[in-house]
Amino acid sequence: MRNILLIVVMVLCSLTVSSQSEQQINNLRTFAKTYGYIKYFHPSDEASDLDWNRFSIYGASQIEKCDSKDQMLTTLKELFGPIAPSANFEIGKQPSKFDVSIIKPQNPENYELAYWQHKGVSTGMMTKGRPYISVRVNRMYETENADRFGNVMTVIGADKYKKKEFRYSAWVKMEEGSTGTGNLWFRVDNSDGSMGFFDNMGARPIKSTEWRQYEIKGQVDSLAQSLFLGCFLQGKGKLYFDNVRLEYKEGNDWVNIPIKNSDFESEKLGSKTDGVQWTKAGNGYAFETGTAVKYEGEKAAVIEFLGDVKEEKGTPVFDYQPRFGELIEEEIGKNLFCQIPLVLYANKDHTFPLGNNIKLKSLKKEVEDSAVDPTQLSVRLGNVINTFNVFQHFYPYFDVVDVDWEAALEEALKRSFTDETDEDHLITLEKFTALLKDGHVGVRHDLVEFFTPPITWEWVEDKLIITHLFEESSELEIGDEVTHINKQNSQDYFKEVQSRISAGTRGWLEYKSNDISLFGPKDSKITLRVNGKVIALNRNKDFYRERRSALPKKESYQVINDSVFYLNLDLLPMDKINELLPQIKNYKSIICDMRGYPNGNHDFISHLLKSNDTTESWMQVPKISFPDQKNLTEYEELNWKMKAKEPYLGDKQIIFITDGRAISYAESFMGYIEGYDLATIIGQPTAGTNGNVNSFELPGGYRISWTGMKVVKHDGSQHHAIGVLPDIYLSKTIEGVKSGEDEFLSKAIDLTRQ
Repeated sequence: MRNILLIVVMVLCSLTVSSQSEQQINNLRTFAKTYGYIKYFHPSDEASDLDWNRFSIYGASQIEKCDSKDQMLTTLKELFGPIAPSANFEIGKQPSKFDVSIIKPQNPENYELAYWQHKGVSTGMMTKGRPYISVRVNRMYETENADRFGNVMTVIGADKYKKKEFRYSAWVKMEEGSTGTGNLWFRVDNSDGSMGFFDNMGARPIKSTEWRQYEIKGQVDSLAQSLFLGCFLQGKGKLYFDNVRLEYKEGNDWVNIPIKNSDFESEKLGSKTDGVQWTKAGNGYAFETGTAVKYEGEKAAVIEFLGDVKEEKGTPVFDYQPRFGELIEEEIGKNLFCQIPLVLYANKDHTFPLGNNIKLKSLKKEVEDSAVDPTQLSVRLGNVINTFNVFQHFYPYFDVVDVDWEAALEEALKRSFTDETDEDHLITLEKFTALLKDGHVGVRHDLVEFFTPPITWEWVEDKLIITHLFEESSELEIGDEVTHINKQNSQDYFKEVQSRISAGTRGWLEYKSNDISLFGPKDSKITLRVNGKVIALNRNKDFYRERRSALPKKESYQVINDSVFYLNLDLLPMDKINELLPQIKNYKSIICDMRGYPNGNHDFISHLLKSNDTTESWMQVPKISFPDQKNLTEYEELNWKMKAKEPYLGDKQIIFITDGRAISYAESFMGYIEGYDLATIIGQPTAGTNGNVNSFELPGGYRISWTGMKVVKHDGSQHHAIGVLPDIYLSKTIEGVKSGEDEFLSKAIDLTRQ
């Protein structure tokens, strides 16, 4: 009997916990819906002047504690009443009729109508300006006319340093209160027009307000012509830059490469025409060699964001406008409804009706004091809710991606309750957004370290094969199969890695996972089982600084034989192609390599076109006035409108090689090749992700990128998650990997003989 009672108590406790958890999730879903409706579509002044990132955190902390529908209703009114004083929330089987008179002033002729219009979205985004813009029509807003970054740089010749290991260092600090970040950068420009080594500390930006020495290390390319280096400030704030040092390695010693004015003591910063060593660039930024703050000596270079802030009145960005009296009237929870006006009257001072200023100030104070540490549950919940709404209202591919986004929200919220660390939260955000099948989606955080062991690998013939070794090894060979990783079979290991990657096609998924599966902290161990033997490798290669530059370099162009010319469009800039055109036009066959990202050379398409491009709207930016993407019928139509140019090369045999690495701009390029049937395409499908990238930040240091517009094929059919398909499908073989043969290029050459 005692055992039976114990079982009953345990079952009741389990049901109570489950019920409470379900109640919390339902509460948060209700809050999430309301949050998005008011943030993006309710035009009140109170709502526009709110820190929505922190509000998502504060709101989640209040909502998840509600244990009844009545308490939920009260909390919704407390949260949203001060910022949306005309919004109504009520419990019932259906909403009552909304009283429009409460949002109509006595003298409406003295007011204008305020409402939101979104082309894509810019509200809350890091990306500002075309093609994405959000406007609260007839309300004032501030605009900043400034470049994305302010840059100080210099350049030196590379002849003496080809193939040399180098290190570039400088002392940098941010001024207290800066919200932007600093970055050292180093770039090698090659003699064939291609870009060699490049590192701009993109994954490790400078934020410290103390003087620290930062460093970039790598190897100068064998074709190096010039070495560019500098420092930039991205965003608002002030940066100090001092004591630059550049060295190369000779034997075991580091040898200094002299750079004039490396301590900024002897001359000012100038423009390219001033004949000074260090040049400056960036609209909206001020540059000087200042004496107030320096690491050593008398001066340091200073970059400061000034901006060019203007106050402007929001004007319509497209024709459609919602009517006064139109509402967001939705069931946001079971028998719980919201009524939120889409249009408000407004004069020069405020939108109507005015809210309770005392309650608004109190709410803002609570919001301002909210935690931003992702080890706190409310931060994780708020970030998930924020992320959900960006895609719920603005992601352009829900019509072709098979995902239940509300179910995905529920799962991400549940994971947030069990997550504990900032890394746990990163994984939840990755798994959440991976479901969108968008190759532009990436969740970034400074905690991620990009160190790899001295190998690369790929799936070849359904086996995980080592494709390159950066160090001599007595235990590994190119072509070896890796059967287990960290005591887990390779398939299962990759399954988990790939569950965190958003990809439209298999090719992009495999390309990304081949690299990400190797990432880890510096000098951490990864164990492989190869040929029945367990081998431990040290993650000692920086992916962006060392590993990429050490990979074998392809030729940027090559004469294959008397009738075949090869162009690597991943490397060749357009000006170099223009130089080569008189030579190229004499060949019968041209092989174009698009296994990567074009180097600004899409004008090459013009030489393949017999007549001008007539495709009108393969890029489409959605025009959004309603939440949940309802009534979405209009798009801003964009195109390239390519002009046919001489010399005409389209009468030759043109072969394009491509694969899953070709994404975005590469697919715009390949879309013309496919759409106008300009070449025989061989290889594998491209990444199936195109359209300008948008991005936003979340509290705790998370940054999420995504595709903000729709792109279709030139015939209007679906491109997303399909990509450009080859006429001839190819796959690598293990034998090809072992021999070092580029099997795709070999096939292209074979085709020229037919």
